[in-house]
Amino acid sequence: MFKWKEISICVVDDTRTVVEGLKAMDWQAEGIRFAGTAANGEDGLELIKEQKPDIVITDIRMPRMDGLTMLRSILELQHTCKVILISGYTDFEYAKEAVQLGAFDFVVKPFTEEEILGTVRRAKEQIEAERSRLLSVQEMERKLRESIPLLQQEYLGLLVRHRTNWERTARRWEFLNIPLDPEGFCVMAMEIDRIQEHSEDSSVNEMELMRFSLQNIAEETLREYTKCMVFRSSMNRFVVVLNTGPEDNPSPWAESICKNIERFTKFTISVGVGGNVKDIGELPDSYVQAVQALSFHMFTEGNGALGYTQLSRTDRQAPLALEQKDELLLMLRSGNGDRAAALLADMADSLQHMTPKPHPDYVQSLYEELAAAAIRTFYELVPLPELQPLIDRYKTRRPELPLAGLEQLLQTFCREGAELVKLHHVSEGQALIYKSVDFIKSHLDREVRVSECAAWVHLSPSYYSGLFKKVTGLTVTQYVTAERIARAKEMLIGGSQVQEVANALGYEERRYFSEVFKKITGKTPSEFRESYHPEETDGRD
Repeated sequence: MFKWKEISICVVDDTRTVVEGLKAMDWQAEGIRFAGTAANGEDGLELIKEQKPDIVITDIRMPRMDGLTMLRSILELQHTCKVILISGYTDFEYAKEAVQLGAFDFVVKPFTEEEILGTVRRAKEQIEAERSRLLSVQEMERKLRESIPLLQQEYLGLLVRHRTNWERTARRWEFLNIPLDPEGFCVMAMEIDRIQEHSEDSSVNEMELMRFSLQNIAEETLREYTKCMVFRSSMNRFVVVLNTGPEDNPSPWAESICKNIERFTKFTISVGVGGNVKDIGELPDSYVQAVQALSFHMFTEGNGALGYTQLSRTDRQAPLALEQKDELLLMLRSGNGDRAAALLADMADSLQHMTPKPHPDYVQSLYEELAAAAIRTFYELVPLPELQPLIDRYKTRRPELPLAGLEQLLQTFCREGAELVKLHHVSEGQALIYKSVDFIKSHLDREVRVSECAAWVHLSPSYYSGLFKKVTGLTVTQYVTAERIARAKEMLIGGSQVQEVANALGYEERRYFSEVFKKITGKTPSEFRESYHPEETDGRD
């Protein structure tokens, strides 16, 4: 902790008795150190230069240099001290001039010890108050210096999110001493892979050390190539702002970060790299691109960098059919968790191999839709006290998972939920009907008779028909037709021709297929197909 030196005092006077009297006073009791005396203004000025006292008591009239001249010289030295002048009645006007020049006060001769002590005490109080204010200012300056790195990061966080220009930024950029050139930038976004797994197995201190090491390694790696700043934007996301030239490709630099993180730590990261921009006002563009590139790590296992320029971009998202959702819900109602998990695996595999890749937000919404439908189904079939912990676990683990993680999470949720359904609701008769549904779905390419379905599960046709209607809410014929139309939609969206679809679903006549399709969907097969493929027309139905 900073400690001020003891307050000191000097006496400058040509009257020996005055000097001796002032010197003999008990200054130590006042918390003041007596620093010396001088008999004239010139010697007094040299004493002040040497001792730098806080308080000076001096006579106005002295040989070789009077008190006023010495006061002016002290002011020129810019030495901060309190000057107390001793004056006679005849020097009163001089004393007032001295106060105007900056003297602290004056004492009129003859004076008592109490009078001089009272003035000195007031000077001391003022010195202590000024020192206290100065300490406060110095403390604030110290805190400001210590907080500059944080202020730099906060300001860059604003610049990557809000558009501005150099004219509005220049003064704060200079004040904060941002260690970047003011033009030529790229933004990266970084996240720790499988952060929830790490956080479950690590203490808060270990997680903070993990984040610190990520930031430190990223900075050290990038500084081999360019100037940069790395800062945290959320619990699991870091933003990098770096200087780049028009021809620089920062993606290999980002790959170097990934390799060093894997080499020196127990975790890996994913990086999204935005495009190069010239001006500060374009930083938000590069940031948005970096975040979008990072989101496409949903389709990777992480531990790598994706540049925005590597993404396949289209103006709109091709629709992804969710015909399998109804089958998934049917499997859940039947308590068939294994079959539900297999359906989800097939869906994830289809998404993984799509070209171009669907937008991650779109995929996330599809899984949220499936999960919401599954949750509603379980709410109808499972007592809430048993179901709620399962739902809570799912919602806790859901954020920021890659596609494989989303699939595994939803598979686990559906398996466990299906077990609860089986425990509480699935009768032997229901299980038989759900088994026959699998038979129906595997034979949509031909006419499926009720007797075949009944024989598959060893029931009489009449009993099977009644039980099927009771379990599914549909007759066998209605269910087969609905499944065929759902499969037809999927094929038409995929680009199949109407005749090809009709043949694949066991309709001998295209016209009959078209009539059934329009009755259920309100559109002919050609109209439905053209709504997804407007560039292709097939007017015959």
